[in-house]
Amino acid sequence: MKKIIQWLCAVGFFTTVAMAQQQDLSKVELKVTKVTDNIYMLSSPVAGNIGVSIGDDGVAIIDDQFAPLA
Repeated sequence: MKKIIQWLCAVGFFTTVAMAQQQDLSKVELKVTKVTDNIYMLSSPVAGNIGVSIGDDGVAIIDDQFAPLA
């Protein structure tokens, strides 16, 4: 489970990097908040809040801030 959370943080970070290539994002940190056993919230001042659902059939990421990437 820890590796999944680390992977999700990396995905969130790189998504933010893709949207803001001209900004220096080297110090951006994502906060991971466990909501339930399989639902997490990733928070960042740059990326806002991102919902993550982890299930037996895969991982779903919900982010309405960057609609073109959805």
